[in-house]
Amino acid sequence: MVSLIKRLFTFLISLRNRHFLMIDIFCFTVTPLLALDILLESWTPKAYLVPLLVATAISLTVKVSVFYMGGFYRRDWRYAGIDELGLFVVLTSIALLVQTFIFQALRHLHYFPLASVPSSLPILDAIITLLFLGGIRFSIPVLERLSQKQRKGNERAERILVVGAGRAGVSLVEQMQRNPALGLEPVGFVDDDPNKLNLRIRGLSVMGNHERIAHLVRTLGIDRVTIAMPTASGEVIREILDICAGLKVKTSTLPGIHQVLNGRVDLQQVREISIEDLLRRETIQTDVNKIYQFLQGKKVLITGGGGSIGSELCRQVFKCRPSEIVFVGHGENSIFNIQQELGRVLSELKQQGEGDIPLPHLTAYIADIRFRDRLEYLFEKFRPDVVFHAAAHKHVPMMELNPPEAITNNVQGTKNLVELALKYDVQNFVMISTDKAVNPTNIMGCSKRVAEMVVLQAAKKTGRAFVVVRFGNVLGSRGSVVPTFKNQIAQGGPITITHPDICRYFMTIPEAVQLVLQAAVLGGRGQVFMLDMGKPVKIVDLAKDLIRLSGYEVGKDIDIVFTGLRPGEKLFEELFVAGETYEKTQHQKILILGNASRIIPEDIEEKVIWLGEAAQKNDLKGIVHYLEELVPEYIRGYSMEKSAPDHFSQMAHDKTPPKPTERNPESIELENDLQRAIKGQEFRVYYQPIINLNNHQTIGFEGLLRWDHPKRGLLIPTDFLSVAEETGLIIPIGWWVLHEACRQLSILQRQFPMNPPLFISVNLTSQQFFQPDLIKQLEELLTETKLEASSLKLEISEKDLIENSEDATAFFVKLKSLGVQLQIDHCGLSWESLIRLYNLTRLKYGKFDSLKLDSSVISSVKSNKVNLEKLEKVIAIAQEFGMDIIATGVETPEQMDHLKSLKCFYGQGFYFSKPVEADVTMKLIGNQPHKLHQ
Repeated sequence: MVSLIKRLFTFLISLRNRHFLMIDIFCFTVTPLLALDILLESWTPKAYLVPLLVATAISLTVKVSVFYMGGFYRRDWRYAGIDELGLFVVLTSIALLVQTFIFQALRHLHYFPLASVPSSLPILDAIITLLFLGGIRFSIPVLERLSQKQRKGNERAERILVVGAGRAGVSLVEQMQRNPALGLEPVGFVDDDPNKLNLRIRGLSVMGNHERIAHLVRTLGIDRVTIAMPTASGEVIREILDICAGLKVKTSTLPGIHQVLNGRVDLQQVREISIEDLLRRETIQTDVNKIYQFLQGKKVLITGGGGSIGSELCRQVFKCRPSEIVFVGHGENSIFNIQQELGRVLSELKQQGEGDIPLPHLTAYIADIRFRDRLEYLFEKFRPDVVFHAAAHKHVPMMELNPPEAITNNVQGTKNLVELALKYDVQNFVMISTDKAVNPTNIMGCSKRVAEMVVLQAAKKTGRAFVVVRFGNVLGSRGSVVPTFKNQIAQGGPITITHPDICRYFMTIPEAVQLVLQAAVLGGRGQVFMLDMGKPVKIVDLAKDLIRLSGYEVGKDIDIVFTGLRPGEKLFEELFVAGETYEKTQHQKILILGNASRIIPEDIEEKVIWLGEAAQKNDLKGIVHYLEELVPEYIRGYSMEKSAPDHFSQMAHDKTPPKPTERNPESIELENDLQRAIKGQEFRVYYQPIINLNNHQTIGFEGLLRWDHPKRGLLIPTDFLSVAEETGLIIPIGWWVLHEACRQLSILQRQFPMNPPLFISVNLTSQQFFQPDLIKQLEELLTETKLEASSLKLEISEKDLIENSEDATAFFVKLKSLGVQLQIDHCGLSWESLIRLYNLTRLKYGKFDSLKLDSSVISSVKSNKVNLEKLEKVIAIAQEFGMDIIATGVETPEQMDHLKSLKCFYGQGFYFSKPVEADVTMKLIGNQPHKLHQ
């Protein structure tokens, strides 16, 4: 049997299409005779000889002509599949129709030889032809598969479970079955669609949803799970990968739908799962026709054409058949690469004869956008209709170290392009910006924000469609963390990350460029478009996924090391600038900033010139000054040295003032008393409740330091604070207050369980806040008192934060990672204070949980309209950033009602209770929910 199959296959495989033509002619000659014999039970060859010869001649002529012209004899039948079967059926049907038409026409002309032939003869002839020719042709791939299985002998094929019984999965299975030599044996499908359960597709069953993968892998001896779902989200792929990782079974996937050309999948596209797959999101639907119409026949200039975003722009713009693409870049190698890539595509299209729509002309142009004369030659020569501006310096730490480069390239370069675009009548200008331009904390982000303003100002003045598109990090782009992490893994680790809580938004390159093109079509005058970036991703999770995908274990094979935030780096990127309003567009993934062009400084043109001059002179202070003038929300990042872990002790040392050389007797005596008080436990913690103004419920307490002096009575901190700080005694005193407050709060929470639980707030002086072992001591304190970190709220005054903002950020990060709450204390109403508050409330390392209005604020707003407006502004800013507001010094029902009308929901003051000791506090809590008058 085996030898017979081999001989038969060897014979058939040796046949060429000319041989098949001879076989088909024989079949076409025989099929009319067989059809007539079936239709007529008894007939004599002599009576039907002439009609049969005429019918056979017509059938033979028609079939050979139709099959030949239809390309039936230009196929390799070893790889016959559904396409060949479809072609065969279509050609046979066409031949049947032509035969029937000729038969009927001759009958109407009274061509008597055909009169005796049954009218159904052509139909039966076609059916027999399908059986004969189909049997011969499609036996070849079947015999090839049998032959290949025999050749493999006892070699075991890799057993594949295919996840996804859609078109992609079926196509992969079909290719595996047609190519047994690949050693891949599809065993079955898994699909979450309940309507497909137990269906058989290509001879394989749909065995259940992805929750059955573990069972199927164990019972069926699966060697590999292949995910064939190009549109699946990263969440789904991650879930499947987790299941397979637990089973230690190999996993592979098809790329995302953006990377699958023309929707077709191929076995060669199957690859190992990458980090891009785990971050994949739902498919973005773009209006391809509108993008095509927008760009077709136009001259398109793309700056940064050799970069990751710029080169993908070139590829996708090329598909829209513009008349010319000019890709501009400073790096000759990258521009050469994209020119060669698109040049090859262009040659292939010409060879395929796709000339219905003119193909674009490609022009590579090496230029630095900082040199206006070079750019002017380009604009004058090519006269572009559309400009996509993707060229920029984007590396945050490098630009922090080289501010003049960021300004000359990102700002001055953009200014050159915008001015020349206006001069040479460019109607559409699209600048690609970054989420780092939003509330920037670094030179790069700030320079991109100024560049945005330059574009928007031009649109505002001219009314042209000059727009800005903002988005976050792009996977696979230069400077992306992914290549860096891969290199570190290849070297054996460790992976270095600046901070465990650092998060970023990510998109794939094709996804970002598609949305850029869509935004260009939507663009009006002076608009900023923000791409929907989805959910932010923790960088540490990204690193763990990469380690796992590389076949290693975190902590065992590859370590993760935290190095501290770099200059100008944020923990969390922001997407929106305060004051901008956001509206939905026709596209669900694109937001439009409706008033973006109305929040540009009036003197922007003059200041941009001064900024450029400062950059030309390498005047770093001048650069920072003009950036702060142009971008009020800019907060400078702290220096590299100050982000190092061992810097904390130095900061604390710097913040401790030297002891004075001369001390007055009263000060010396008070110091001695303080030292005695520390040993004798003469200090007390008094508590003042913080009240919810809507229901008069106590939500927490502020712990207040009091000194029960044996001679001078009960003292408040202002009576001894200066001496305590001069002598450094404020540190042990502060620790005692924190310890006592946490201990007593733990007791309160047990006796009065509430949801959310009561909290305690403790005010820290500058010295206390910046002490080197603050974090360690707090961790030990919370462990000792068994207190949740979120129940402790640390207060630091607005003044101390402003004066030490760069140092404060380093401690802020540590405290937030510990989980304690942070509060701004003594918030005032001066305009300077408002600006500082705005900057503090959106610190690049997170946000404060609440702010406390100074006690003087409440008494000053009743009769002062200006102060009232300022208070409303403070409250609005706090609400915008999700912070609670606590008003202090509430003394009358009128003040409380007024605060409620301003949507200030929390307060403390004598109207509720004076500061009391712990035992009285217990009674106050027990009186809930009544008013707490004292």
